[in-house]
Amino acid sequence: MPASIGTREECMCFACLGLSSSAGKFSRRDVVLRASALGLVLPFASSALRPAQAAEQGAPPPADVVSGIKDIIAKARSPELLAAKAFEINGGDLPWTDLGLDAARGQQLTFLLNGKMWLSRDHDLWFSPGLVFHARTHGLQPMYNPMLDTGTMTVAHDGRIEVARSAAEWTSEDGTLGTPEDIYKKADVKITGIALLWRGDAAVGVKSLLAQGDVDGLLNSELARLQRGGKLPAGWSNLLGFGGGQEVFSQGADGEIICDTTGHVSIIERPLPLSLVSRPRLAWRWKIDQLPSVVAEDQAATHDYLSIGVKFEDGQDLTYIWSEHLPEGKVFRCPLPAWNAIETHMIVRSGKADLGSWKEQERDIAADYAAHIGGPAKAISKIWLLAVAPFQRRHGACRYADIKVTTDDKVVHKV
Repeated sequence: MPASIGTREECMCFACLGLSSSAGKFSRRDVVLRASALGLVLPFASSALRPAQAAEQGAPPPADVVSGIKDIIAKARSPELLAAKAFEINGGDLPWTDLGLDAARGQQLTFLLNGKMWLSRDHDLWFSPGLVFHARTHGLQPMYNPMLDTGTMTVAHDGRIEVARSAAEWTSEDGTLGTPEDIYKKADVKITGIALLWRGDAAVGVKSLLAQGDVDGLLNSELARLQRGGKLPAGWSNLLGFGGGQEVFSQGADGEIICDTTGHVSIIERPLPLSLVSRPRLAWRWKIDQLPSVVAEDQAATHDYLSIGVKFEDGQDLTYIWSEHLPEGKVFRCPLPAWNAIETHMIVRSGKADLGSWKEQERDIAADYAAHIGGPAKAISKIWLLAVAPFQRRHGACRYADIKVTTDDKVVHKV
């Protein structure tokens, strides 16, 4: 996964994963070239994803979310609901789409989403709508990304609401697109949704609609999310383009950081500028209860993992992974396009015998950087926690504790 997203060349473009030939948007040559660029072994990817695909094929067809929610709104006549706007985001649409909905600072706006962003229909590779959906007040930051297929945004500015889709394709906090427009518009994606603007508390409003029913469990899911009131661990923030970290990472009562994800991506970061000359050593304890990959993680189509990482001042990053299938000590560049120029992965623990048990790790950051990256960086800039599970769409769960960086002068920086 990425280092910070800066120039267009650095931008990790998930849209570049668009391999679908079924939609008629790409020639067979396009598919082959894109697969080759990704390093995808497509028959292997298909085999790895077959259990998830079989389960989804046996599921009932998705409901018409927009029509269903509109019917509930008509029955509920909720005094809590100020306005409702249905919308659709398609592959050929450029960001951003004006909803025609004005909101005031502090108001709450709930989004209920349906659809998929296809990477390859032939190989059942896709992203859920919540992963790629973003909203903002016209031209202004911050952007809101729910990560889940429901979410509630607290409006940051007075003004018109806009929505867009992006798979890590922003170059700035205010939603500037980094992917070339011709590539962006080739994406095979259709997201339908409805935006609900509330008079007061969103939870009260959602409850008023739930009294008249639900559609695919979306209202119930959003009420549960609102009642959880998830917050990021103190001092941590979401990486640009990856919102919803509070739905994946949380602070445990005893100071642990809890990570739990199914089919989503979250990267959170905490600033820690330290010179490499000070010989910083990263130490942590972790307990992996469930790894999100059933196969080796060094292929793009199966690149699902849990990791702790370090970002360097030159934009490079190095993440430490526990893998069931890759051997301890293996180092590889990220298999995803563009990010393979800026990210390195190291397997620091292998196998499943120790899953469910607390294990201690320590790494000499400067030595690892020199051996496996060898760039011009003079310092580290941030510590990362990564939870990546959109490809096989499986469950991953772990806990981190006692994360700290110690320098040669014996100064301990607790993270």
